[in-house]
Formats: sequence, C-alpha cells, structure tokens
Amino acid sequence: MFLWLWQILKGYVRIDVTGFSVERFINMAAHKGIYLWDVTYTPSGVSMNVSVKGFKQLRECARKTKCKFRIRSKNGVPFIFYKYRKRKILLGGILFSVVFIYLLSSFVWLIDIKGNDRVKREQLLAFCANEGLRIGAFKYKINNKQLKTNLMNNFHDISWLDIHIKGTRAVIQLTETIPAPQVIDKTTPCNIVAAKDGLITSIVTGAGKPMVKRDDVVRAGDILVSGEFTTEGDNGSVTKRVHAYSEVWAKMYNEINFEVPLTYDEKTYTGNSKKMFSVQIFGHNYDLFHTDSGYANYIRGARHTQLNFGEDYPLPIIWTAYTYREFQPEARTRTVEEARELAEKMVNARIIREFDFAADIIDKSIALQETPDRLIVKALITTNERIDKEAPISEQPREITDSLET
Repeated sequence: MFLWLWQILKGYVRIDVTGFSVERFINMAAHKGIYLWDVTYTPSGVSMNVSVKGFKQLRECARKTKCKFRIRSKNGVPFIFYKYRKRKILLGGILFSVVFIYLLSSFVWLIDIKGNDRVKREQLLAFCANEGLRIGAFKYKINNKQLKTNLMNNFHDISWLDIHIKGTRAVIQLTETIPAPQVIDKTTPCNIVAAKDGLITSIVTGAGKPMVKRDDVVRAGDILVSGEFTTEGDNGSVTKRVHAYSEVWAKMYNEINFEVPLTYDEKTYTGNSKKMFSVQIFGHNYDLFHTDSGYANYIRGARHTQLNFGEDYPLPIIWTAYTYREFQPEARTRTVEEARELAEKMVNARIIREFDFAADIIDKSIALQETPDRLIVKALITTNERIDKEAPISEQPREITDSLET
C-alpha cells in the first residue's frame, strides 16, 4: 500500500520493450539498480513499469542490447500537475480538497456503542462528552485509557469495556454485569397493601397479620397484611412490628370501550411520487431544491445516508432523500360481520398491549350495539392478578372497606 502510494507521488511510466535481447535488457537495468515492476510478456516483447528517474537511465541499456522501448502511459502526481499546470484554480481546488479531507479525518464523526442493555446510550454519550469524546472531537486528544477508567468507575453495571478509534469512528464495546438478585430487606417494618381494586381470590402470608380473606373486596391502598400487631404476655400487651410478606391475588374487572365505524377511508396510491433532498453538515440541515410536493394527500418516507470513505471513515455529512407518494382517499363500507371481526381483533390487541403478562385472563365478554353508521363495542375483561405491594408502616393507608365501587 505505502509502496504504491510512494510510486504515485513520485510518478512512473509504463513502457513496452522490443528486440532480440529483452532478457539482457532487463538484467542490465537491474544491474544498474533500476527498479522495474509489473513485468509482463507481450506478443512483441515485454511491458513493465519504471520510475521517472530510472527511465532516463534506460537509454544506455537499450543502446548496448540493441532493444527499443516506447512509453505506453504516464502515471502519477507529477504528470497530473504538468498536464494541468495552466489551470491553477483547478489544482488549488484539488489540493484544498485533499487537505480538507485529511483534516476531517482527524476528528470523530460517529460513535458506536455495542453491548449495552441496562446502561442507557444517552447516559454513556453524555458522560463521554464531558470527558472529551463527542461528535467533532479531535481524536488525537482523546485519552482512551483514562476515559475507560472513568467509565468503569461511574457505571457499576459495566463489567468489561473497550474503547478504540478507527478512522473517524469511535467504538465503545462493553459487557454488562449480571443483575444482582433482589434482596428483601426484612429489617424494615412494613405492611402489605393493595396496589389495585379487586376481589381477593387467594392470600398466602409468610410474615405479618392477615387483614383480609378470600372473597373480600378491597380497594387500592387497603391494608392486606399488617406488619404491626399486639400480643398478650405475662407483663401485659406487647406491640410488635415486622416486615410483612404475602402473595395476594385478586379478581378484577376491566372495561374496554370503543367504536368501529362502518364507513372509512382507504388509501389508494396513484403511482405519482416526487423526491426532495436535504443535506446535514456539521449538524445543520440545508434543504436542496425545496419545493412543495403539490399533493393534497401523501405519505413521506426518508432515507438517510452518511457520506464516508469506507466503513471506518464516516464524514459529518448526512444526505437525506425524501420520497412523497400520492394517494387518494376512497370511501369504503364494511359489513356488520366485518366490523364484528375487526372489533374482536382490536379487543385482543388491547389485552396484549395493556394487561400485565403475568395476569391470568379468566373471562372475556364483548357486547356489541349496532347503529346505522357504527358498531359500539363494550368489552369486560375479567383477570386474576397479583395486587400485593409493600408500604412502610409510617405510611398509614385507609381502613378496609366492605364494598367495591365499579
């Protein structure tokens, strides 16, 4: 790689050598210390590369071996400068571009973080920015070793860390620690209270005094198991406080109400589309050829491309192509049966999205009411969920009630 770059900077020519003593010509050139490379045989002789300085010394070799050579091509920076010697502005622009690209390659323009799950990317980037590693930072001033030490000291969830800068890309590779098991602090007295309203279906108490039983109705905040109780002894009553523990499950009724219209608009794409472009340079956006799409109804898609010189040399230039696709809304009508099927799917989707994964779905009833233009949906979802929650005894929840408002 470096030898090729040196040859380009110094300049070289490719020549064709013909005659009866081509091998002698090559041997004589090598004896004189002339460097020849990429030597290939041709139907009429031999083709090879030689430096500009070596080319001038080949005349004596050709004269003694009675061979002839001619220049096939001239390559390298000196010949380019000579060709465009009268176009100083062009040469200046080329030189400026080379220097500018070299300067850009001295900064960090992309930071990759790999292996993080519990540690938030935003927190890592903010910390690294305070330590000097940020987008646009001069990479030769970044102390990877010190940054690695500071990250390990401040993020205890990181067990292994590696930071390396390749080109204009900084890569932070980390491995997180194994989460520590949850430790229950049994020294702090607490009650078990209801996290939600419900009808008790089961209660298993490990410590504390149960205040409710199966089939009792409770509201959120009611005491389920008390961590404070009084015992009678020889010296009178004694009040004790413990860390209550219990697993309490309750039946709950959840309503889901919505409407399914019988008429709706469907997007029909016309096939017409337009493209617009913008460029982001050093974090600033500039619209190119910005005009209105001219469509009353459209969907816009965007594709972002960061310019780079290979994977390890991204530049602070992001090219964005926007595509506007035109569509026409067309009125459609669904049958009542189709509306029923859609309502069933929507109820199931909301159950998956809104209910805890550990909750048991006991029953699902859906009531449908038809109107001329819509289907009114009222769903009652019966679940069995765990509702126990710890509360310090210093916090005094309200007393247990005998009824549940629905």
